[in-house]
Amino acid sequence: MHAATMDAELVRPSTTRNLPSIVEPIRLHAFDLFMPPLNVRIPMVFKIIPASGSVPRTIVREQFETIVAKLKASLADALELCPPVAGTIHTSPDDASDITISCDGRGATFMTQIEGQSYVESEHTLDGLSGTDLFCIDGSKTIFAVKLTLFSCGTITMVTSMHHLVADLTSCIDFLRIWDRLSGDDTGNLVLPESWSRDLNLPAPIALPSIMPGLLNLPPSSGPPPMPALRMFDGLRWFISDASLAQLKTDCTALFSVKDPVRYWISSADAFTALVWGAMTRARHDISNKPALPTNEAHAELESLGVAVDGRERLGLDSPEAGSPTRYFGNLNLSLAVYTPRINLLEATLEATSRIALAIRKTIQNETTLDAIASRVAFIEATRPDTTQRIALEGDCRSTNWAKHDLTKFDFGLGSNMKSIGTTLATKTIYPAGMFLISRGTGGLLVATTVEEEADVPLSMDPLLTRYAELLSN
Repeated sequence: MHAATMDAELVRPSTTRNLPSIVEPIRLHAFDLFMPPLNVRIPMVFKIIPASGSVPRTIVREQFETIVAKLKASLADALELCPPVAGTIHTSPDDASDITISCDGRGATFMTQIEGQSYVESEHTLDGLSGTDLFCIDGSKTIFAVKLTLFSCGTITMVTSMHHLVADLTSCIDFLRIWDRLSGDDTGNLVLPESWSRDLNLPAPIALPSIMPGLLNLPPSSGPPPMPALRMFDGLRWFISDASLAQLKTDCTALFSVKDPVRYWISSADAFTALVWGAMTRARHDISNKPALPTNEAHAELESLGVAVDGRERLGLDSPEAGSPTRYFGNLNLSLAVYTPRINLLEATLEATSRIALAIRKTIQNETTLDAIASRVAFIEATRPDTTQRIALEGDCRSTNWAKHDLTKFDFGLGSNMKSIGTTLATKTIYPAGMFLISRGTGGLLVATTVEEEADVPLSMDPLLTRYAELLSN
């Protein structure tokens, strides 16, 4: 059997709206510069549903070609509306932190592949279906790419990729919303950012902070910080139903019932994050190969969790209405850190989990004020031109939560015989040990828990995590 070949084409932005050109390069913001060097990859899976019986492969292939043509045309329109996505990244030869986006209309890479076998999700990874390596920042590659793969059963996988220097998950989703609506001929009330500039217009902090929770300012002579082990697609994955998630929150908040319901409010995300963080810490506690990660000296006796928190809502830059893009395109992940005594995490009880959840909530409340965000930006800006070398993210564990984005809602106007189906592909990629990613699944949440291989067995048997979540087979 010969290997399937991949076709690639450059889709350039359309010119139907005659929009004014963006002449000046867009200089990346402090929040862009310390993002990890990776592509933000978003997977979607569609299924061609026959009207009756099976559909001959020739018909399926014809439908696929029609879908590809429609998506290319609507992608060109989306690129016209979002010039940074159609541009290229450039780095100044004199200043490593002077990275800009040139809105030069280069376009996006559109890849297609036709496979001769049926789609079996357990046989695939996110990386394998994306068709991309890390995008270059020397102006030679596009910023955005998409790959569609057709399988013989009529399943189509669609994986989009965008360089993390350009956009965080929220902005990647924003672009997909625009593309989805244009493809479905729904352009009503389509609100775009008033400016593509990365200037947040924050007030100057009263004083420049010397330390910042969640961020470490490494001395120039220290070299790169030690890295946790990488897991290649084989970390544990879990499912927690919406009912179990609601029960977990109820069980945790019941312990605060005699206290102030406002001061002691937690979200279901706080409770679930606390549950997973505690279970991973317990599983990793006695293993032999856990690296000693850098931390602020003031927090040496505490465990830390790096939390990805979107700053748009706090700065009034969130979506003007449900389903619309936000008002800021770029990276606005505040990269907070939650600290708690190790004993809380090692205790597999709801009481301890509730304390951890409350610490998460209080950190988010305290560190997302306008003044706190301004101080964070000033701290990062003070390291220029060495931001990419000297700023390290703090966290014995790190979490990121995609759950508010239901990817099955995207249909791109492909017709009633195309069904968007749930997928676990977002959890099947390379993650560092200590990382967990939460995403939306059918009827609940999926979470990939990446620990050192030695810690997989104790994690799989954690008495509290297994009470609420189900371990999935790989």
